[in-house]
Amino acid sequence: MNIDFLAIANSLWQVVVVGLLFGAGLPALFALGMRSLAVTGPDPSGAPRTTSLGRVGAFLAFGVCIAIALFGIVVIVWGKQIFGGH
Repeated sequence: MNIDFLAIANSLWQVVVVGLLFGAGLPALFALGMRSLAVTGPDPSGAPRTTSLGRVGAFLAFGVCIAIALFGIVVIVWGKQIFGGH
């Protein structure tokens, strides 16, 4: 029995990187979008309000989160047809 430990280590670090990226990176991006909505600017009445830049940042962050989630669903449903497989 011949075990290729180098191939196992190569696959393992790829899984770890992708897991960290999506497991920690995607929630962090969502939190950044929430934080962008919390950025307030001056309002003539004195009440805090979200700035235009904060709304744009939140829109971009949430858009990326939605795009990645939709991509994941597409891969789960049609992955074999797109990427091939057995």
